[in-house]
Amino acid sequence: MLYTTGVLAQANTRNLYLGLAIGVVAVSFAAIFIRLAEAPSLVIASYRLTIAAAIMIGLTAGSWIRNGVQSVSGLTKRDMPLVLLSSASLSVHFWAWILSLEYTSVASSVVLVTTSPFLVAIASRAFFGEPIHKYAFAGIAVGVAGGVILALGDAGGESEVLGDLLAFIGAVAIVGYMLAGRRLRRHVPALSYNSAVYSVTAVILLIAAILAGDPFTGYAPQTYLWLVMVALVPQVIGHSLLNWSLAHVTATAVAIAVMAEPVIATAAAVIVLGETPPLTSVLGGLLILSGIYVAMRFGHSRR
Repeated sequence: MLYTTGVLAQANTRNLYLGLAIGVVAVSFAAIFIRLAEAPSLVIASYRLTIAAAIMIGLTAGSWIRNGVQSVSGLTKRDMPLVLLSSASLSVHFWAWILSLEYTSVASSVVLVTTSPFLVAIASRAFFGEPIHKYAFAGIAVGVAGGVILALGDAGGESEVLGDLLAFIGAVAIVGYMLAGRRLRRHVPALSYNSAVYSVTAVILLIAAILAGDPFTGYAPQTYLWLVMVALVPQVIGHSLLNWSLAHVTATAVAIAVMAEPVIATAAAVIVLGETPPLTSVLGGLLILSGIYVAMRFGHSRR
């Protein structure tokens, strides 16, 4: 029995890390698809969440039909404020971050938007009493130092500074999304949580795009292809897997794992967009990877 339990625990741990890894790789391609889409930020965000919400609702309905309502139940009226907080935070995150890509490089934008672990760790400690392991704190500090070095490389131009500021606003906004998700995923199935949050976020973004006067049609055919891709890969696969993992590890651990996104996105930008990062981006990326290793190897905390 002890041997079997150990094997199952190891298998569950492998599945957790595999899910996190796939989720991080998937979200890392968001910046590439967004650049290729060539559409207003609110339009991209609206398409992304509307398509993702439709898919998640379909999956939820399928699970309901096959396994009964208990497979997707869990949300109550008392959860609605947290659903709204998570959705509003995700809306601001997508608007600010996608807009930042119009002003600064993929490397700078993605690195700065993933400096959220420090904020998530502090907020998790304040609201949930989740401890911050000394190695996790050290890893976060190293990663944030890498983000600072990268940002300093963009300090020479006004547009880059604006883009960096928007990316950081996106990082601040993601804190509410992570913490609300951490609380809700303790008792709400992943399908129910994803369907609810993606749907409410889609409505918020659609209203914002309409008020801004952004058109939803009239784009080149390839634009719609990349809009579908940004919904399927980073959102349906990436964000959904990260939300799933929130039931098994702390919000801080997930945020730390996502710090690998800038390195993957920068490498993809070199290959796909021909966007070569400056030396500061390379140095910052190396520090971020070092921080992730220290935090995840020595300071991760599983529930």
